[in-house]
Amino acid sequence: MDELLQEIKMLPGVKGVFVYIGHPDIIFSDVPEGYDHAILKQIEVSVERIFKMNTPCHLSVNSVEMLFDDTMLMIKHVGKDSGIVALCEPNANFALINMTSNMLISELAQATLKAQANPEEAMKAPSAKKAGKPAKDFSLASQQEPLKSAIPVWQNAMAKAIGPIAEMIVRETVEKWFEAGDCTKQRFEELVNMFCKEIGNANLEKEFRQDVTKQLAN
Repeated sequence: MDELLQEIKMLPGVKGVFVYIGHPDIIFSDVPEGYDHAILKQIEVSVERIFKMNTPCHLSVNSVEMLFDDTMLMIKHVGKDSGIVALCEPNANFALINMTSNMLISELAQATLKAQANPEEAMKAPSAKKAGKPAKDFSLASQQEPLKSAIPVWQNAMAKAIGPIAEMIVRETVEKWFEAGDCTKQRFEELVNMFCKEIGNANLEKEFRQDVTKQLAN
């Protein structure tokens, strides 16, 4: 499996790649730091919902593309409860990536069947152990809670305090916050303090705190 992942990872514009297997739950990954198992699993669940609509809706969807701020996900159905996901730069050569992954589908299907037959042996592969660090990708993390509902609140409140650069400052500050610990709601107060340092005005800081506290409490 590792060799198959590497064949795609080495392509220009590919930041990372992973193969998921639903039963048993195994993810083989060669992805950048920040894509932990929870994020990869969330992508898997979302994609499998689409693939599982094929039968009841009489469809034949075998590939999906998802565009985030700075990442394009190229997903292909491999077999029952399994698929491959390439994390690509938005300007990557998608024709080449698509062609290469199509050529490897048969081998990937065989590899997933082998892993399903002997999951304990499959888990010994280095790629099966690479996920597991806190999420540090702003684009993906902002699409899930606890950040999904909080970021618009912070951006609007920061815009009142510092103007049109608020969105950029929020992103940069959140990325710094990622480096200090886990992405949890319990650490929001720490993040608010970081925003206030960026504001640098006591009155505006007070208004910012009151604004975000009120809105996030609802």
